[in-house]
Amino acid sequence: MDLSLRTIFITFILCLSLPASSAVNKSKSLRKNLKQEKVKLQKITTAIEGIEKKLELSNQKVLKMSASKRKLEEVIFGLKRELLTSLSNLNLGKQEIRHLLTSIAVNTFEDDEGPAAILSRKILVQELKKRLKNYNNQIKVTKGYQQRLSNIETDIKLYETKEQMLLETIAHLEETKRLEAQNYIQTKKRYQASLKEWQKVKVSKSKNRKGSGLRKKLGVFSLPLEKHTSMDFRKKGVTFLFNESQPVRATRKGKVVHIGSLSTYGNVVMIDHGKETFSVCLGDFKPRLKKGDSVQKGQVLGYTPDKSGKLYFEVRNRDKAQETIHLLDMDERSLAMNSKK
Repeated sequence: MDLSLRTIFITFILCLSLPASSAVNKSKSLRKNLKQEKVKLQKITTAIEGIEKKLELSNQKVLKMSASKRKLEEVIFGLKRELLTSLSNLNLGKQEIRHLLTSIAVNTFEDDEGPAAILSRKILVQELKKRLKNYNNQIKVTKGYQQRLSNIETDIKLYETKEQMLLETIAHLEETKRLEAQNYIQTKKRYQASLKEWQKVKVSKSKNRKGSGLRKKLGVFSLPLEKHTSMDFRKKGVTFLFNESQPVRATRKGKVVHIGSLSTYGNVVMIDHGKETFSVCLGDFKPRLKKGDSVQKGQVLGYTPDKSGKLYFEVRNRDKAQETIHLLDMDERSLAMNSKK
C-alpha cells in the first residue's frame, strides 16, 4: 500500500471513530452537567429551607416581643394614672403640715390657756403628725412608682432596639431568600436544559441495536400523554411530568385487566396487549373505564388533574419490566417542554 492510499485509509478510520468518541464525550459531559446542576438545586433548596426556618423563628420572636411590649405599655398607663397626684403636690402638702406644727410649737405656752385648750392643741398635733406620716408614705410610694416607671420605660426602649434589630434581620433574610429563589430559578432552567439535552441523547441511544431488537420483539407504544414538561427514565419505566389537565391515552390496543390504586403513588391501570405483554399507567390521574373494557390505541383512559403531577408508564413482558424508553414511538420533538407555563 503506497503512502497516499495509507493516508486515505487512516483518515477514513479517524472519521469513523471520532463521531463515536465525540458522542461518548458529549454524553459524559451532559451527565456531569446534569448531576452538578441537580446538586446545586439541592443545595439551594436546603439553603432556602434554612432561611425559612430562621425567618419563622425571627417572626415568632418579634410577635413575643410585641406582646411583652404591649403588656409593659399597659403597666405604664396604670402607673401614670397612679401618679396623677404628683410628687410636687405631696411635698407641698407635707410642707404645710410642718408649718402648722411649727406654728403650734412656737405658740404652745400662753398665760390664760386652760386645760381644754391644751388638750385640743395636743389632739391637733397628733392629727397633724398622722397626716404628715401619711404624706411621707405617699411620697415614698410615689417615688417607688416613678422608679418603676423609669425602669419599664428603659425596658421598652430595649425592646424597641431588639425589635428593630430583629426587623432588620428579617429584612436581610427576606432579601437573601429572594436572591436564593432567583438563583434557584436560573439553576432550574439550566438543569431542565441539561435534562432535555440528556434525554435527547438517551432517545437517540434508543435507536441502537438493542432498542431495535426490543421493538422488533414487543412492538412500539405511543405516548400516554400528549404534553409533558419533562421526562425521567432509567432501566425500567418512564415518568412523565405535567402541569395541566389532559387525557391519559391507551398506548396500544388491548384489554383492561386491572384498575385500582397503589398507596400514595396514585391510581393504576393495567392493559393486556397479548403475547404476555402488558402496559401500566400509574400516577396522578382519574381512570374513566372499568376492568374488562377493550381499548383502542389513543382511547382515553382517564384525565390528569389541573395542576402539576406525575404519570409513570411501564411495559412488562412475562412479568418482567422492560426498558420502556426503547419501546416508545417518539423523537426529539417529543421531549420539548410544550405545556403552558
